[in-house]
Amino acid sequence: MKILVPLIATLFIHIVSPHGSSAQFGRLFGGGAEIETIETQQLSDLLNQQKGGGDGAKKADPASDFVLVDVRSDAEVNVSVIPGAITKAQYEKNAKLYENKTVVVYCTVGGRSGAYAKQLAANGVKVKNYKGSILQWVNAELPLQTLDGNPTNRVHTYSSRYRIPAKYEQVSQ
Repeated sequence: MKILVPLIATLFIHIVSPHGSSAQFGRLFGGGAEIETIETQQLSDLLNQQKGGGDGAKKADPASDFVLVDVRSDAEVNVSVIPGAITKAQYEKNAKLYENKTVVVYCTVGGRSGAYAKQLAANGVKVKNYKGSILQWVNAELPLQTLDGNPTNRVHTYSSRYRIPAKYEQVSQ
């Protein structure tokens, strides 16, 4: 009881404090900016509209009003990406190029991209999270490509517990 009262008092002070308690307790209570999400069909439509202006995954179309960023690991993106995507490293290296664009982020299922989206939003970036991410994309049986722009049916699923349509080859290591 001696420890509980000071702990509760401290927590209360931080919660009612005008000095950014949400920043201090954001992870504990799920605080932070609410991130808008994008659905598979919306993303597919945007990418179809963008076609013809860029060269696929090599770089995003500078004339487009959005950029698709794959936040997965190098091992994952080296297997395949959603057509038109750039890697997180490419985005961060050329962030100035995308300053006035909406950044659409994705990963395998949406967790890592959600965390990265919150980070970007905290820095003033207009961002959307493709919450279903690449697994939702392949479940809709949409195309994939390699980083050099070649079509592929391989998809890194991070774990063999995920099931994907038979037309894709699952890579989990």
